[in-house]
Amino acid sequence: MAQYLLVSLALAIFAKASAQGVPRDANLPPIITAAEAGDLINLLPAVKELRAKGMEVHWDLRAVPGMHNTDFYFFWVYNVTAQKNHDIGSISVGNYAVNKHTGDVQAWSVSQDVFYGDDGALVIANELRGFQEELCKKYGIDSKSIEKYRSEHLAARIIPRAQAQSAMRLPIAERSSDTAKLSCWKDSNDTNSRLGRSPIISSSAGDRAYAEVRAIGFKPKYRETYAGPLCENSIKLFLRKEGASNFQILLDSSLPKNDCVTFEGKDSCEVKGIQLVDWSKDGRFLLADLVLWEYESDSGVMRVPIVYDVKEREFIRRDVYHFFDEYYRRDASKENCEFDLKAEGFSPEGDLILAAKRPPLSSTYVQVFCLRKKQTFQFELGTNKIRHLPDNYKVQHYGTWDSGDITKP
Repeated sequence: MAQYLLVSLALAIFAKASAQGVPRDANLPPIITAAEAGDLINLLPAVKELRAKGMEVHWDLRAVPGMHNTDFYFFWVYNVTAQKNHDIGSISVGNYAVNKHTGDVQAWSVSQDVFYGDDGALVIANELRGFQEELCKKYGIDSKSIEKYRSEHLAARIIPRAQAQSAMRLPIAERSSDTAKLSCWKDSNDTNSRLGRSPIISSSAGDRAYAEVRAIGFKPKYRETYAGPLCENSIKLFLRKEGASNFQILLDSSLPKNDCVTFEGKDSCEVKGIQLVDWSKDGRFLLADLVLWEYESDSGVMRVPIVYDVKEREFIRRDVYHFFDEYYRRDASKENCEFDLKAEGFSPEGDLILAAKRPPLSSTYVQVFCLRKKQTFQFELGTNKIRHLPDNYKVQHYGTWDSGDITKP
């Protein structure tokens, strides 16, 4: 069925040019050139989207052993910006084959040496279609060429739809105490699963807490057809009350919206990490930063504080970024300015101590910053009031850290 779909798509693409009966120049080569194939790759929607974001995208033309190099140009397309910045995620945009006789652009799998398809067997986009039509006119490509050079080699190389999204969960290969920025990538492009588990922090009341993050990597069966995640993070927060024998789960990201936070009036559920900060002086409140980012994205890392009230057995999730937006607009006359927050601890009265700093510089837009250097604030949980503290303010800490007696996973 797939091979017939391929032919019908081709007929639609080249019908206009074929109908015009443009004669082929006898002096032209019988196939499109490598440079023209590269121009087709530059028109891929994935490539254009990344370049529109200011990213540098390159491709390598290569011969692939065991494949039909006589009839196809094979390209590996990759994100140079991500490669230079060691960004979290894959630098690969994809592997594509350009048919030398028809100008078709198709994705293919390096590991399996197969073209993939179903409804998406061909890359069809307006600008890409237009250039293909120009090549059709130039080389006199007709429906017979389509039938001869496309379906002959692809019929036996179509990946079934049921397997296109298959991926294997990778076993945990590394353990650490990092629960804030745990990722499946670490100084390489290879994906691995990792587990982070924090030390235990004890309160003055004798309660104990720790956090755990799992970054699970996935190895797609067919990487070029796979549209799912290459890494998924899950977070858990545990508490053992004084006198209790077991730790209980306070927060579990596998539950719907259990790890979501409110950011400037909207729920955000892109939580990838958690960092325990401290207990309040009386041992009633536990403070942590939830760490948010998106894999394979140019979005930054953001921290949002949450507080667990042991007495009331509930989380306090203040929209602190909203209140700080109001603060900078009112007291510093800064409109739509940028800042990052990080939880530092508690005041003796039980209010939050938060640090504000400038976020990293962006290469894609002009930023307006709310502050020139780090500032420390007291945020009252009951009233949401913000008070700027002196530069020499020293945060007191009330929790006690220890490695604890948690059984290793």
